[in-house]
Amino acid sequence: MTTTNYLTIMMKHFEHMNIEVAAAAETVLDTASLKDREDVYDCNRFLFVKEGEGKLFMQDKEVPLVMGKFCILLSGTPHRITIEPNATLTLQWCHFRSSYEDRDLYRTLQIPFYIELSNEYAGISAMFERLFELLSRDQLTSRLKIKATMLELISVYLDNISINDKGAPSEDLQKIDLVLQYIDEHLAENITVESLARQVFLHPNYFIVFFKGILGSSPIQYVNLRRMETAKALLLQPDCNVSAVASKVGMQIYYFSRMFKAHTGLTPSRFRKQSAAFVAAGAHSQEVEVGKT
Repeated sequence: MTTTNYLTIMMKHFEHMNIEVAAAAETVLDTASLKDREDVYDCNRFLFVKEGEGKLFMQDKEVPLVMGKFCILLSGTPHRITIEPNATLTLQWCHFRSSYEDRDLYRTLQIPFYIELSNEYAGISAMFERLFELLSRDQLTSRLKIKATMLELISVYLDNISINDKGAPSEDLQKIDLVLQYIDEHLAENITVESLARQVFLHPNYFIVFFKGILGSSPIQYVNLRRMETAKALLLQPDCNVSAVASKVGMQIYYFSRMFKAHTGLTPSRFRKQSAAFVAAGAHSQEVEVGKT
């Protein structure tokens, strides 16, 4: 599976999901506070090691818990934490639930359950502290700010995983990968639900449900979005006029202009001029800075 398509699926998932944080805190563990048993939660857990050392036993693996280790433990997953005698382990954690259709995308996407952080250590700890503070408030905007902080934490997690560490993709991901590649390679053509469903040997009606369950939008909505994203990139190229861009994304120029304005709020020509002016202003600013040195 290509890295680009894997990240596309993840981004669409996290853009559309709802997040509910049930609890969050900072806890100092010692041998007296730990019980020699596995814990199983009905919610997902973020664990971040702020200080100390210990071990996490999960999925038949023994993972060292050291400063900067960031873990996501999915609901229903047995796990156990241990520390050495007379040692302590300071964890920042939160328990959360997320919904996205009826599919368990975390497991489908095979997200690694831990990452190592070093340079971003202080920033992650500060995000957890912000989360603790927000949960203690009862303001109108608290839930929005909590979700924003959680999305920041998730973004850092995703920025630090490698697709090469995940093993073989699931059958669902392989199918979606084929479809996304087909879409990108045939944007200039007439793409139908039937043509997409044929790529993975599914009935069109079932394919629509399957696709939306993973990407969060219908196949045609996604195709049009990719056309607009591609068009924006093409409009930045000096030698590609609006008519050529419309042709490259498989649309009549009138329909393309109308859809592009609905998507961006600007006509293709206006977008092109504004982008060119922005690039020129940035280049001028860099020249001024160089001249000052």
